Amino acid sequence: MTEKPKKDDLNQDSTAEKILKYENRIKKNKDRISRLSSKLEILLETTNAINSNKTVEELLEQYRAIVEHNLQIRRLVLFMQIENIWSCALQYGVDQDYGNDFELVKRLSATNDVIYLRDKTNEKLRNFDFLIPVFHQNKPLCYVLIGDIDENQIRMSPSIKHRTFIQTLTNIIAVTIENQTLFKRSLRQERIDTELKIAAEMQSLMVGSGTRDYSLFEVATYYQPHQAIGGDFCDFIPLGEEEAFFCMADVSGKGVSAAFIMATIQAHLKALIENTHWTLESLVKQLNRKVVEMSRGDRFVTIFFGYFHYPSRMLHYINAGHNPPFVISGGKTHFLREGTVGIGMLNELPFINKGEIELSRDAMLVMCTDGVLELENSQQEEFGNERLAGIILEKQDHIEAVDDAIAHIVHAMDVHRGDAPYFDDTALLCCRFK
Repeated sequence: MTEKPKKDDLNQDSTAEKILKYENRIKKNKDRISRLSSKLEILLETTNAINSNKTVEELLEQYRAIVEHNLQIRRLVLFMQIENIWSCALQYGVDQDYGNDFELVKRLSATNDVIYLRDKTNEKLRNFDFLIPVFHQNKPLCYVLIGDIDENQIRMSPSIKHRTFIQTLTNIIAVTIENQTLFKRSLRQERIDTELKIAAEMQSLMVGSGTRDYSLFEVATYYQPHQAIGGDFCDFIPLGEEEAFFCMADVSGKGVSAAFIMATIQAHLKALIENTHWTLESLVKQLNRKVVEMSRGDRFVTIFFGYFHYPSRMLHYINAGHNPPFVISGGKTHFLREGTVGIGMLNELPFINKGEIELSRDAMLVMCTDGVLELENSQQEEFGNERLAGIILEKQDHIEAVDDAIAHIVHAMDVHRGDAPYFDDTALLCCRFK
């Protein structure tokens, strides 16, 4: 007959089991606290790296060291979006070069959640266990592929154990890199804005708006670039007491490149006038060669040259593809069309015709660029040369000074366009010959 265990023996076994369970629970808690402590140290190190303004390369290297050595992830590929371009920012533990695999990124972007990769037929995914997407404010920042599962080992895979922490860590690194990128972009934009502001101020000095009064001439100019700087220019250069040279030009295109060509042409033109024995024909030929040399056929310039000789009251001019200026003389409007094609269009100008007209006293010359004439209203009607000439004819009895003419034109342009914006650079030059 089997002897029944005594009551004291049962109590002892029950106490021993409780002690063992308690010790196991303490051990598990210690392990858990240890893991949490380790992860907190990792986050602290990462925060210190961020605060020390480490470069993108240094941050990615630290990220790799943590994931590979601390978390024991054996294979990883990190696709990241920097400056709106997706690329492989980091990879290790794999033989293939993931480079700029946009098709793979497109495939990965189909999910918003951490997923287990069951498809082992895809050559570039077969070595990975999990896809971890990282978002910030609903914007995808990066996608992480991790892998370390070994079927022959009886243990919990680090990728399973740490995937949530890897997502958090990756998010911190990715947001930091994005903020660095945005900050650098902001600095670049600030530098560009400063440089454009300086360039605009310099261009304003070169072209500018304002009035100049000479003994025999009265001149007013108006210039408004469509962007910070533009490709229009106008100039009036007195030559002694009784002669004057003036021009109006429009470089094809807009912005910095057009402004650069404009400044070069203006400087070259002034050098030719001040240092050579020139004629209008020689000026247009030499400027044509200069524009061809600079732009190599990518840009051209429409330009109007005028030379006035006060004793003879003769205005000599060449219109190189520019919209025709006009002169109001003796109560009549004369459009100045004679000339040649735009400079820079051809290596050699096929023809050059010089125009001449005798001007009465108080004759008014008006020159402008196509930003004035092609300005449209809400019905898509252009401002036009006829409308421009009509304004001067209508207001001529009330124009005491040439800047009054400019004011009337600008007002009429504003009325014409209504709420529509200016779409191009705008330049005007009015000259009255006393």
